[in-house]
Amino acid sequence: MSGPHPAPGAQAVQNLRRHLTQVALQYAGPQGLLDELRARLDRLGGHLGRPDGPGGTPVLVRGAPVARLCLPDPDPATQDALEDLALTLTALLEALGIRALAVELGLVNGWVARQDDPDAALGRVREFLRSLGATQVDLVPHPAPAPLPGLTLPLTGRYRARQALQVTPTPTWTVEEQRAATAATRQLALVTERLSAERRLETLLQLQRQLDSVPAEQLYQPLLDAAVQLVPGAQGGSLLVRRGDVFQFGAVCGYDAGPLQDVTFPWQRTRDVWYGLGVDAWQRGEPRVLTRQSIARHGVGYDRDGERVDDLLPEVQHLQSVVAVPVLFGDEVYALINLDSFSDPDAFDADAVRVTQAFGSMASLLIHEAQRHDQIRAAARTDALTGLGNRRAFNEALEQAVTAAHSDCPALTLLVLDLRGFKGVNDQLGHARGDEGLQRVASLLREEVRGSDALFRWGGDEFAALLPGSTLEQGLNVARRITRAMQTLSIGGLPLRATVGVASLRPGGTGETLLQDADAAMYAAKARGEAVAASGETPG
Repeated sequence: MSGPHPAPGAQAVQNLRRHLTQVALQYAGPQGLLDELRARLDRLGGHLGRPDGPGGTPVLVRGAPVARLCLPDPDPATQDALEDLALTLTALLEALGIRALAVELGLVNGWVARQDDPDAALGRVREFLRSLGATQVDLVPHPAPAPLPGLTLPLTGRYRARQALQVTPTPTWTVEEQRAATAATRQLALVTERLSAERRLETLLQLQRQLDSVPAEQLYQPLLDAAVQLVPGAQGGSLLVRRGDVFQFGAVCGYDAGPLQDVTFPWQRTRDVWYGLGVDAWQRGEPRVLTRQSIARHGVGYDRDGERVDDLLPEVQHLQSVVAVPVLFGDEVYALINLDSFSDPDAFDADAVRVTQAFGSMASLLIHEAQRHDQIRAAARTDALTGLGNRRAFNEALEQAVTAAHSDCPALTLLVLDLRGFKGVNDQLGHARGDEGLQRVASLLREEVRGSDALFRWGGDEFAALLPGSTLEQGLNVARRITRAMQTLSIGGLPLRATVGVASLRPGGTGETLLQDADAAMYAAKARGEAVAASGETPG
């Protein structure tokens, strides 16, 4: 029958210290070494006690006990050896803690670097910081508008930090833990920057896909919204479009558009004073950053309803900084994008300027392509000789007008016009004079209808006019006005006259029935030898 272990001597503890020193580096972290220590103490008849347990020699890491070395009835020499062992363990455990921290940091950074979800990446870094003892970790703007409690870890990657992780309360980290937290935060920043760049590209590709269905003027607002979303530091902005000698607002973000509708800026003053980098930079599309001081100095002066106002536009007075980029169309500046920061005087750094310039170049291509599409669409719907809409344009406009009439504008009248005497002009004077006659008829029609009415040449000597909001009686008045004006129209001494059929949209009618009614009225007028007839009229 075996009895209790004899009390180990100082030599046994010293041997244990030498053994642990030799094997420590084979472990990835402190727990492996502590398990080895526990097994060895058990063999010596002792045990590894809890940090808060009674007796034993405490093993400290970062000044706090992590375990206690417990042996039965140690003599003074053995106690000295235990204290030496505890000191050695402190150094070994701290070194292994640093190694484990480096391994964990590598795993975290590797996982975060592969992420395509910024929220998942943020969540993993938060977990890592909490494993270091952080209590609360929040994503906040950087710099913050006011000082925040706790420790701020700016998300600094390749570019200036615009967000930070705010750790509260301030953690009691070692230098190594602080470095690891900073490294994890930097990896999160790099991933965030990569995903932002990918989002910028995807947004521009989406805008490009919209070109097939969106006219250029409808591209302004989504283009500006994308710029505000993607340019670092932008919180709002405006897109100014050049119209002749002035710039006017084509789109705004972060402002009420109503008060800005009648505001214009002389284009030359915009270039030379507000932009102010010179003609060469203007025509290259270089961005210009305006500080609060330069906004106040260069932003004075605009026109409202044609009246000059020598003051800052109210919407500009509160801006902290602006980056302005010209948008080129060919060799001319077609538009100017202004991106605004309402809170940060230093919002637009080198990164923001780089992104703004790239965005301005892409915006130029997008608007140029949209304009080209508009021109192609317009050419496909325009009669080349007269400049009026062609039959294709008529069919589309008729369908739209009928739909509008059924929804909110019940009156719709159509005039169908056929020339009398045109064949004689062609036969006797030639087709060139016949073309001249068609052009003069088109000019006369433009003078006799409202700006809201639409004119078309179907081909040959046939014309049509859509009069939204006009009743049958109003349409008859327009037709009579046209035929009276044509009483004086002649080409080479040969008169050109017109027969006009007038019809209004029936209740529940379609574009086809409206056209049939107008055609029937025109043929009825011809049959009666009259200049004008209305659908449903009784011959008188």
